[in-house]
Amino acid sequence: MAGAEPPCDDDNPCTDDSCGAEGCLHLPNVLPCDDGNACTLGDTCGAGACQATASIVCDDSNPCTHDGCDVQTGCTAADNSAPCDDGNPCTLGDTCLGGACGAGLQSLNCNDGNPCTDDACSPEAGCEHAHNAAPCEDGTVCTVGDVCAQGVCVAGNDALNCDDQNPCTV
Repeated sequence: MAGAEPPCDDDNPCTDDSCGAEGCLHLPNVLPCDDGNACTLGDTCGAGACQATASIVCDDSNPCTHDGCDVQTGCTAADNSAPCDDGNPCTLGDTCLGGACGAGLQSLNCNDGNPCTDDACSPEAGCEHAHNAAPCEDGTVCTVGDVCAQGVCVAGNDALNCDDQNPCTV
């Protein structure tokens, strides 16, 4: 077969193949290409080979997963058991489970030691100490009927009756 051109295609997308008087020519190009790595972006030909220009960012913004990238499939996310914050100030020791943050086994102790407040924990606000009107002891033994008012114990209006019915004592 005189005059037939030899097959010059080298199956490389990063070369422009041609046949000339000198034989096959494989000149590098700068065309977009695919390097076969699912973790790269912007693959471009350079110096006759496909090269990545950037890596993809595999961050799902979930503190309960370890993020990574597999060259065959792309981004991956594996569940972890890291400490986290479930957003509820009433739970302590929150940890990740199954890719989500779970409430800890401990509860926040909101007891302020004040008998004139009703103590509770609200998932929205945390510890709350509501004033009550409970009976209390103001620390003075000469008053009776002490009650809570505005979060403090206030002396009652009555004085303690100390009359022992003995005319010889005061």
